[in-house]
Amino acid sequence: MKTTKTTWRAAGVAVAILLTSLLVGSVAVAEEPAAAEEPALPSVEEVNRHLDRLYRADSSQARIVMTVQTERRGTRTLEMDSWSRGEDQALFVIRSPAREAGTATLRTEEGLWNYAPRADRLVRIPTGMLSERWMGSHLTNDDLVRETGYEDDYDVELSWGETDGTRVLVATMTPHESAPVVYTRVVYELDAEHWTPRKAEFFDGDRKVRTMEFSDIREVDGRQIPHRMEVRPEDGSGEFTRMEYRDLKFDIDVDASLFTRRGLRRVAR
Repeated sequence: MKTTKTTWRAAGVAVAILLTSLLVGSVAVAEEPAAAEEPALPSVEEVNRHLDRLYRADSSQARIVMTVQTERRGTRTLEMDSWSRGEDQALFVIRSPAREAGTATLRTEEGLWNYAPRADRLVRIPTGMLSERWMGSHLTNDDLVRETGYEDDYDVELSWGETDGTRVLVATMTPHESAPVVYTRVVYELDAEHWTPRKAEFFDGDRKVRTMEFSDIREVDGRQIPHRMEVRPEDGSGEFTRMEYRDLKFDIDVDASLFTRRGLRRVAR
């Protein structure tokens, strides 16, 4: 199987960026028969440019619904608004349920912050807590705002694979030793034609610990964007977190003051 390897930069959502990550079930990625001709692999730079355009914009605004199912708390549904500006500014504000309304997460050039509306308190999240769950979901602080950078923190190897009889582009990402990453390997599966994310698997050593699946592909400003992302831990619990875009806009007017303490408080109330 042909492969190509170099450094990787991808967009975070996405939710991230979104996300995302990013990302249970096994992805059956099989090599094609030796006799079959494979198309030439794209370069990592080509895929990178495509994903940067797919998920990144000068600005964005979205309404997101997040459903979380856990053994302890059952099923919860949260609605939130999000805004982004450039690569370093992002804001997520919970709108419902009422008891959590106004809770927010802010990213600026200075770092990552959580806002508690009842205490009117903004608390910085240290790097060591990037792997902690966000709002009790199966997403982490890093998933939400993509604090780590793929270009600086990972090497990637591209290869062709096959899932359910369909050709896919597989990106195997290995973090650098110095990278602030809790996973030893992340394997992305992309649509072979449009390079749209379909699935991502996260490993701790040789053990797969969680999977993200992307679906409900819709066109937004000429881009094929997954509007649904589901995260499942690989522990047999049946728990999951599902995030769905109800509205998504790119390159709109977003005031820079929104990503300040005063701006956060204004939209969180």
